[in-house]
Amino acid sequence: VPSLIPGGGLLPIPTPAPLQNVMNRLSAVLEPAASSLAQPPLMGNVDPSKVDEIRRTVYVGNLNSQTTTAEQLLEFFKQVGDVKFVRMAGDETQPTRFAFVEFVDQESVTRALTFNGVMFGDRPLKVNHSNNAIVKPPELTPQAAAKELESVMKRVREAQSTIAAAIDPGTTIQNVFFQQCKNEVMSGF
Repeated sequence: VPSLIPGGGLLPIPTPAPLQNVMNRLSAVLEPAASSLAQPPLMGNVDPSKVDEIRRTVYVGNLNSQTTTAEQLLEFFKQVGDVKFVRMAGDETQPTRFAFVEFVDQESVTRALTFNGVMFGDRPLKVNHSNNAIVKPPELTPQAAAKELESVMKRVREAQSTIAAAIDPGTTIQNVFFQQCKNEVMSGF
């Protein structure tokens, strides 16, 4: 019972501190929480190896499908930081598309978010945190690159034989093929 304890029930009255000291202490307490809230929580099952990549990526929407290129976005977002990758997405036949811009560091994302609503060409940009990482093309091993090159060269040779047959109707496909084989043997291919 507070009335039975000497001074019970009464709390000491704090002495007022200058408002600036209170604000400094408040911002010191809130700063770590604010930085963790700057990035929205990731939804669903996210591959842990992709979290950093997602945190360095922004979604950019409301892009003009007919006039906006990945190179333009790269140059535009270089204003806020080093851009690692740009990926255009969406249907090119629709009036608007979207893209993902991945930066080298997370601080650039905060600056990029300030471009939300800024006019880019004839449309205001929609810039938000990304919910996923950019799907990047796989890197080719030297063996895979050599195989792909071989496949491309085969198609080139086939196209050459078709063109040669069209130019000289008296030349049969068999003659063109024979000449190609002869050229390959002579070149050491």
